[in-house]
Amino acid sequence: MQRAGRRAVAHPRTADRVRSLYLALGLLAAVPARADEQLLLRPAADIAIGATALGTLVATELLQDRLVPASCRICEGPDNSGLPGTGGRGSLNAVDAWFHDALTVSWREGASTASTVLADAIVPLGAIAGAFAFTGPSASDGAGLRAALIVAESAAVSSALVQLTKFATARKRPFVRYGHGAPEGAYAVAGADDRLSLPSGHTALTASVTTSLAMAAQLQGSSAAPWLWGAAAAMTGTVGALRIAAEKHYFTDVLAGAAIGAGCGIAIPLLHRPGALLGRELTFASAPLAFSVSGRM
Repeated sequence: MQRAGRRAVAHPRTADRVRSLYLALGLLAAVPARADEQLLLRPAADIAIGATALGTLVATELLQDRLVPASCRICEGPDNSGLPGTGGRGSLNAVDAWFHDALTVSWREGASTASTVLADAIVPLGAIAGAFAFTGPSASDGAGLRAALIVAESAAVSSALVQLTKFATARKRPFVRYGHGAPEGAYAVAGADDRLSLPSGHTALTASVTTSLAMAAQLQGSSAAPWLWGAAAAMTGTVGALRIAAEKHYFTDVLAGAAIGAGCGIAIPLLHRPGALLGRELTFASAPLAFSVSGRM
């Protein structure tokens, strides 16, 4: 996640996510499904899950400076300020130190920008488009929208879990640990965001939307599923590598983010199979002024 600053205001990027996902959740009750569909929605439960996840994101953004510990819990050395001349490897484990030295680049800000453009725009938009495109040979007209909503729900749950984990671990970011920070700018060292390294939110978001797309396509029998699994691995790896190159995260941060995102991306679609917890059979009937929902709840 990006720096929230000292004031209790939600980051614009987070606010945009919230608005987009709430709009998606608002469509849940209007998506029809045939009884033989491989992905079904349970609107009341889906809206509750999505709203809880998004509410968690908003609350933690607004209260970030109060909720994040005043000092790092995972410091891997002295609790330095992060300014030049104040840091070094310290007691950082050998794996993270190796990836840091091997992948960190001189054009850190460019790598950071590239990872944000991919994780927050290109990949999610591509996943939503893919949800409509790869619905399988026997899907009904509403299958694409249902798959897109499931992708959005996976992203919301993953993002909430990542945020809570960040606050609990309070791990110092690499550029702070190594003393490569600055008084202001993209690598400023004056805020709570300095201690939100574990896990990588960019990597988790990428993994959640791409994995849920691949899982949804597989459940619907789409021939594109193997290619989508490959794309999920490639995009998650690319974003993770860019986060390490930008000196925003360690390898283990990226690995943890990928695990959370992929876990949600697999679990949420599976829970929407017919008969599963979020895939109970629903039948929608519409009328000019009202609609009714029936089925096994």
